[in-house]
Amino acid sequence: MPYSILFFVSRKQGISMEEFQSHYENIHVPLLKEVAGPHFPLSHTRRYIHRAEGQAEGTARNATTPAHVLLGTQADFDYDAIIELTFASEAAFREFFQFVHAPEKAARVTSEEDKFIDRSQMRGVLLGDVVTTKN
Repeated sequence: MPYSILFFVSRKQGISMEEFQSHYENIHVPLLKEVAGPHFPLSHTRRYIHRAEGQAEGTARNATTPAHVLLGTQADFDYDAIIELTFASEAAFREFFQFVHAPEKAARVTSEEDKFIDRSQMRGVLLGDVVTTKN
């Protein structure tokens, strides 16, 4: 059974959404693939929050780049991306986690993340069953 994890990731202050997404796609993911090698997840899906220039109430973090909220408040969407990592199994995830958290590899990833991610805002959660309905 697949083993999936969600991360809610926020960009550092002063970095635009375009810069954040470009850095994630062109620098961060290639680095993760290099560092993880054969332990890279089956899939690494990035979903970026749609933001626009404007004024937002209820959030200091994205006061000038509000999300297009359909339900909830701006403060509910202070993160900028939802990242889903899917592994073949829990054992595969544990191998990946242990491998990329070896001191030298972890230092490379952390140093790079510090350039564009507000790590103090990062959150992660294990997914349960995933059910998809298709037309």
